[in-house]
Amino acid sequence: MSYGWAGRILRVDLTKSKITRQALPLEWRTKFLGGSGINDWILWNEVGPEVEPLSPENRLIFGVGPLAGTILPLGSRTHVTTRSPLTGIFGDTNAGGFWNCMLKYAGYDHIVIHGRAESPVYLLIDDDEVVIKDASKLWGHDVYETDSILKKELGRNVCVAAIGQAGENMVRFATIMFDRYRAAAKAGAGCVMGAKNLKAVVVRGSKGIRVAKPKVLFHIAEELRNSLDPNVSQGIAAFSRYGTTSLLSLYNVLGCHSVRNYQDVIFDKMEDISADKLLEKYVVRNISCSVNCPLNCCHWWEIKDGPYAGEAGAKPEYIVINSMGIHLGVNNLEAILHFQNLVNRYGLDSTETGTGIGLLMELWQRGIITENDTDGVSYEWGDVNVIEDTVKKVAFRRGIGSLLADGTVAAARKLATEAEKYVCHSKGMTEVEDVRGFPHWALAYSISTRGADHLKAHGQIDKQRREDVSQRIFGVPDVGIPTSTRYKGKGVKYHEDLAAMVNSLGICAFNVLSLSLKKNPKRAVHMPDYASIFSAVTGIKMSPEELMKCAERIVCLEKAYNAQLGLSRKDDTLHGRWMDEPCPSGLGKGMRCADYLDECLDEYYQERGFDTRTGLPKIEKLRELDLDSVGERLTKLGVYT
Repeated sequence: MSYGWAGRILRVDLTKSKITRQALPLEWRTKFLGGSGINDWILWNEVGPEVEPLSPENRLIFGVGPLAGTILPLGSRTHVTTRSPLTGIFGDTNAGGFWNCMLKYAGYDHIVIHGRAESPVYLLIDDDEVVIKDASKLWGHDVYETDSILKKELGRNVCVAAIGQAGENMVRFATIMFDRYRAAAKAGAGCVMGAKNLKAVVVRGSKGIRVAKPKVLFHIAEELRNSLDPNVSQGIAAFSRYGTTSLLSLYNVLGCHSVRNYQDVIFDKMEDISADKLLEKYVVRNISCSVNCPLNCCHWWEIKDGPYAGEAGAKPEYIVINSMGIHLGVNNLEAILHFQNLVNRYGLDSTETGTGIGLLMELWQRGIITENDTDGVSYEWGDVNVIEDTVKKVAFRRGIGSLLADGTVAAARKLATEAEKYVCHSKGMTEVEDVRGFPHWALAYSISTRGADHLKAHGQIDKQRREDVSQRIFGVPDVGIPTSTRYKGKGVKYHEDLAAMVNSLGICAFNVLSLSLKKNPKRAVHMPDYASIFSAVTGIKMSPEELMKCAERIVCLEKAYNAQLGLSRKDDTLHGRWMDEPCPSGLGKGMRCADYLDECLDEYYQERGFDTRTGLPKIEKLRELDLDSVGERLTKLGVYT
């Protein structure tokens, strides 16, 4: 009997229209946990360096962890893994919603999709009935329309993961949208889905989930729920009330926004787009993406008048307000809400969309491009009509939108010789939070296996200035000092392992926000505490040290995947203003990543047991983590000499 996990992998060959089922090996569960960890192991074994991202042989892997769909708070995440068409390297992405629970209730932990259908199809999973169905009538529809059509045909109780026109047109940063509003945004998973002629994956399940120790789990769930109680912690209360938009004011104080393509870090019109204004004028109610979520950090908003009157939607996240607002010099909150709906409907990553448009605006500002390069359009900062028009061009690959559709770095390289210096990125992926004054953040961006990213090794300890929490976990206060370079390697390793564990167990990253937001750090939940939770759900006894070793194993496997593609220390770096220009204002005024990044990298590699020269896991480290076969393949490929 399987506890926590459903116990099965669903395999779909779209080329042959063949569906098979595979038992989920026990060894995989105990070594890689589930979710992202098992996804990574499948990718490592089935997508070698010879398989190109848009090849039919590339895998699109959906994974749900053993804690997802249980009574635990925030057990609501789906992980999607593939070789990224945006960066060409390891790619993964994560989304909330009810879809993940439904997949578990249908009896599956993972879906592995390969091949390419001859014509548009969608996958329907209805408990044990799994069929590939014609999607020709869905092709050309946006995400919201697709969701409505499928629910009208199949019933309101199905959950839909779909691509929009961006995925159909193989925009390299296309997203997969779960439950209409939940974006698996990074790495271009929606592009891979479009390349396979797969419009949607629709799930309905009724089997439920067995847990090993229901009474113990109930007690743990109550404790965790209490630790996330908004009435207990001022920080949690703010997050519950505002969601990630609570970061708008904090980041303006710290100085880590990207204002007009990283030209500044403090937005001088914050009052126009503040979290309070959003709440007071547009938010109707708070909602959640899980039946067991005590935070309800998402918002349902409506616009009552003006040019966008009648428009409504869910969220927005801080990243959308930054990438489609602050980054582009927009202080019109209604327009930003409208842009969010646009990128959701088309299935576009808001970050890469925003950085692409921001690049055009700065190149226009500096006279590097003219109307001859932009379809006759003037790219002035804050022009909401131009932004909307460009978003549509990107989704349909029309005009200059076709250039941006290959990603911001690729667009820069084609636009002008000097254009790339205006793109802040790591490994070909852009971000819109400025990290120059925050060594932990900068290091986390540089070592991320999928490129610059705010979640792969994300921590709020430094941003919240929690020296007390740093002292408790690391034995030193320095991880909680934002601008200090000391012990950032130690902090980043911990948070990278923590993210791997959270994504593999299938829970929301906000489950561990209490690390930095609670007033009483002794009650905070952090990585070792999940060993008892894991055991209560799965019945497998695992010590905190063993659980943390699983997390480390997962991270090292991702590093190994990139190593076989030729990546090494030279790629663990940052580009653009982050490296070369001093931070213009804020807490980190005058700081450049180039002045401290090498020092932080050395410490990080030493903490990991990596070779500081190459930035790669040592053979001994792989053996210690029971990844001998991984070391053997890297040796055969000439990675280790």
